[in-house]
Amino acid sequence: MNVYFSASSLTLSEDKDSYSRIIKVISKSGGTLISNWIEDKTKLKAGELFEQTIEDIKRADILVAEITYPSTGVGQQIALALSWKMPVIALKRSDVDHESRFTLGTKSQYLKIVKYDANSLENELRKSFNEVKKSKYIKFNFVTTRDISDLLEKKSKEKSMSKSELLREIVEEWKKLNN
Repeated sequence: MNVYFSASSLTLSEDKDSYSRIIKVISKSGGTLISNWIEDKTKLKAGELFEQTIEDIKRADILVAEITYPSTGVGQQIALALSWKMPVIALKRSDVDHESRFTLGTKSQYLKIVKYDANSLENELRKSFNEVKKSKYIKFNFVTTRDISDLLEKKSKEKSMSKSELLREIVEEWKKLNN
């Protein structure tokens, strides 16, 4: 699973060890880091860093964001990933009281907020990766009649969701009824 790691660059000097530990745990938990922006940050100009970040997020299967300290840049990266329906694991240290109200207030099925400490980081991240793997979408063709297609189109517009989202919802309800 290709992972883009995002964190506040404003706290980089004091949190570099913590970020490095998260990067190691990502690799240990089965993730492949797309790039190490912590090192690239000093090598690239602002415009280059922005362009590279967008490209790296596009190549990722998942975005892991450290949100303990609010950051506009991290928030933008999370919003971008969510707009692309990319899973986001937002890590927040459990020993820090303040919270990113914007991120915590975001309602998305693709966002998972995980509180962690040094002892629980690896377990929490591994568990979150497994959940993402189970929920990762698989494309397949669906052949139907005009009546069913029209009904799906009508209901998906009423619910402001795609036909794929509607079908997943219907199948999930069917699954619950038949288990």
